[in-house]
Amino acid sequence: GVLYIVNELFSMYFRLNTLRLCKNLLRPVESRDLHEQGTMGEMVTYRYYVGRLNMFEDQYETAEANLDYALCHCHKAAIGNKRKILNYLLPVKLLRGRLPTKLLLEKYSLYEFIPLVEGIRKGDLRTFSDGLLKYQDLFIRRGTYLLLEKCKTVCYRNLFKRVYAIMGKQHLPLEDVAKSFKWLGMPIDLDEVECILANLIFRGFVRGYISHSKRILVLSKKDPFPVAAIIAR
Repeated sequence: GVLYIVNELFSMYFRLNTLRLCKNLLRPVESRDLHEQGTMGEMVTYRYYVGRLNMFEDQYETAEANLDYALCHCHKAAIGNKRKILNYLLPVKLLRGRLPTKLLLEKYSLYEFIPLVEGIRKGDLRTFSDGLLKYQDLFIRRGTYLLLEKCKTVCYRNLFKRVYAIMGKQHLPLEDVAKSFKWLGMPIDLDEVECILANLIFRGFVRGYISHSKRILVLSKKDPFPVAAIIAR
């Protein structure tokens, strides 16, 4: 009975956008292990709301674990509930570099994610940005727009990885990198390229350094685009 009431309060707080009140519920529930003392449906609902709360607090690893639990334990016939969970689980997974299949997106009618996933997978910034703009209102209503916008960093990383794979060398002239943006119909100058790369290097998404005087990106010979750096977020 306790978990049912907690879930009802969670639902109300999320509707009223008073998420700070949700934290007041977590302490007594988890300190007494009450979140493991309900029906499976109640435990799934609890993990769904806690996962969403984790997401808004930038606790992405914990958010993914809670939302994964909710999805895996949700009744197989509850397609609508699974879709609701995926609305929040997918943005977290995208930010952590885990891309869903097109088959899964089609199964749950989550077509709005298709251009984002394709854009990230291919490093196609144009496809990603167009998809984000097209479904902007929907993502804003869900409260996931800003999180999905952060996924642009992963898209940048994959674009530079493609340029590296095509050129096949550790030294990449920034001018050649800029050409890839122009080819995508999103021309930027060398200073912007350098700024984006500096951010990726700082975050650990790219291993290497920038020679400012020569306008060259010098990539590490060992694992220049570490996947672990994304997943560890």
